[in-house]
Amino acid sequence: MLRFVFEDIDKNNIVMDNAICVNITQEREVPADCVSALFDWKNCAELCTFRIFSDGELVFRGVVDEQERIVSSSGAFLKISGRSPAALLLDNESVPVTYNHPSAGIIYERHVQPFGIVTRENLDHTYFSELVVTKGESNWQALSRFCKSCMFASPRISGRGELFFDGEESDKNLVFSDTDGDILYRSIEERIRRCEEISRVNIKVSNASGYHTKVENDDALKRGVRRERYLNAVLTDTPFNRADTMIKNGRDKGYRIKLRCDGRQLDLLGAKAAVRDSMLGEIRDLYVSALYYRLSPNDESTYLILKRRNS
Repeated sequence: MLRFVFEDIDKNNIVMDNAICVNITQEREVPADCVSALFDWKNCAELCTFRIFSDGELVFRGVVDEQERIVSSSGAFLKISGRSPAALLLDNESVPVTYNHPSAGIIYERHVQPFGIVTRENLDHTYFSELVVTKGESNWQALSRFCKSCMFASPRISGRGELFFDGEESDKNLVFSDTDGDILYRSIEERIRRCEEISRVNIKVSNASGYHTKVENDDALKRGVRRERYLNAVLTDTPFNRADTMIKNGRDKGYRIKLRCDGRQLDLLGAKAAVRDSMLGEIRDLYVSALYYRLSPNDESTYLILKRRNS
């Protein structure tokens, strides 16, 4: 059972069980997770924040974006839409600032911690260059730029409100199967998009040279993929890292598996995964890239998107 605990503008807790419909969306490429829920009518004040418990365990917390009271011939209902704590970083503009050699600790203290988001990460990582946050940029943009520049990774804030600088947020290692895995699925779809993969990046590292430096995707080349890109990296301190990122992004877009599982499967985002299917065989080196939970009067299902892990 899912239990919603809301806090209203008067700091009162309002508990709501037995939601009629619930939708939870979590995607690694999207900073804030989204939740919407429909309840039978409940007279309450304006709601501000919420927590979701699954069988007594906290699985999600966030801020209320929209509150709708609906009265129609079908009945009277209360609909709530909200997002995870990352929404606070997205919605709040950062003070314009120029950092010289900022550390993860400084970025966390000024752009993340004020919004009640916690972390267990190493805060000693330092970006040995200048980082500029301009007028109009959000705190999320400041955090994201630091992580991409210093760690060559995108940050992630979990649905429970914990920051992971490098995007990792699960130590689970799961086997999905249609017969005997950790989690059984009802259906599977596998998609290979060769048109997204990059086989080679040709780099120009100085004005005196052409695009003669190459970074190759050996796996794509072995499979006959021919899709090259040219990178002008004359003003870039880390040309090879940028080329690797281009190749990894293409690889990420080039393959996916979609699973439909019965029931409620939460807290799986970022988990390492393998698939054991009676027809497709065994597929390894995957991770959970997105999760879509759906509860309706006639069904409760979780859709999972698995992608290739970048080595």
